[in-house]
Amino acid sequence: MIVMIEKKLMLSKASGLCRGPPGDLYVYLDIEEIPEIQRDGINLRSSVSISYLDAILGTVVKVKTVEGTTDLQIPSGTQPGDVLVLAKKGAPKLNRPSIRGDHLFTIKVAIPNRISAKERELLEELAFLSNSPGSRSQTRPRVQQGTGNTQSENGSVTEKTDESEDQDDPWKKLKDFAGSHKF
Repeated sequence: MIVMIEKKLMLSKASGLCRGPPGDLYVYLDIEEIPEIQRDGINLRSSVSISYLDAILGTVVKVKTVEGTTDLQIPSGTQPGDVLVLAKKGAPKLNRPSIRGDHLFTIKVAIPNRISAKERELLEELAFLSNSPGSRSQTRPRVQQGTGNTQSENGSVTEKTDESEDQDDPWKKLKDFAGSHKF
């Protein structure tokens, strides 16, 4: 997107082009849009995606500003939606270029869809250590390979009964059907 800005300048005793009569000078500026940066008055807004580990532990990330790339300090314990500010890195105020806005960064925390078994183990250990009241109940079933037993994470074991297997057996269903009808 190209934004056209029109500004009229008054020049005292300015002669026209090629010694023509004096007149108005129109200046057109093409402003390059940076897709990652939105303007909000004299302030600029961007969003930054970080991992959940970076949100917990804190980190430094490279961010794009109108002056180039710079470092943004992400403090430990940063929450999704938090706004971090780079002071005086925004747009200059019209007719007062010494006054500049801020560049505001909204934090987005990326939570993975899949984690490895080792990551799960470490996160469950961390959850146990934090002993938070909102921790997940550990009743999700875990199927052991090679047996017909199901073990939940709280340690209880249930066995599959032969009845449920018999009900799903197509040969058993056929025999029952044929046995119940007389030909």
